[in-house]
Amino acid sequence: MSTFTDVTALPETGTEFETPLPPNGKATANTVTPTAFRGVGKKTAEAAKKGDTSNSRTGKGRQVTYEFSKPPKNMFVKVHPNPTYSTYNIPTYRNELTDSFHYIDPDLFESNELPERFKNACRIMNIYTAAVADGSFILWYIFVSASKWYKAAEKTVDMARRNWGIVSSIKQRQTYSFELATEVIAEPKWDSLPPFEQLLIGAFDSVVSVVEDKVVQDFMSGGVAAREDEEE
Repeated sequence: MSTFTDVTALPETGTEFETPLPPNGKATANTVTPTAFRGVGKKTAEAAKKGDTSNSRTGKGRQVTYEFSKPPKNMFVKVHPNPTYSTYNIPTYRNELTDSFHYIDPDLFESNELPERFKNACRIMNIYTAAVADGSFILWYIFVSASKWYKAAEKTVDMARRNWGIVSSIKQRQTYSFELATEVIAEPKWDSLPPFEQLLIGAFDSVVSVVEDKVVQDFMSGGVAAREDEEE
């Protein structure tokens, strides 16, 4: 059983955190320090809010991969109550063709070095660790923007920190509903999770820290690089 809440009517909330500067190279446990991910500066984050910037696996054993995802349809979710398992204003490029996520070094993102077309394809992203009622975990991502969807999504996250609920979209109103669970659902096994830094390292496919990065070059090739890779 569950109860329905339209998040549009709820008061706005917001929290900002920063994480430290990552080194150059691939996002692997061997090359990224425990302070790898930090958000862009306040000015860039505010610009994103104004619109000026452009499946988890489960089983009987412990979950070994944690992916960026939206709350699964018709399934109860709950957000990790510890703020250290969330991060904000993370510059990201998502390759929709391969469904891969690439972390962009904030210094590079805020510089004038990146090609404009690539930078426009990047998004600022908030990330929350969330549990699903089936026992799995996801990294719930929300792109920062000036839209009603963004404000509604952040309110939904705040509700999900306190209660289990099912998240659904209301397209005609550009908002979400949050169905509260009315029956008891066991608290997620938060202590089974690795440190948040490790979750991010595993979820991001790479760290882009130089203009010459293959991710940038492939994007700027307009598909030619993908064909050449296939031929090779």
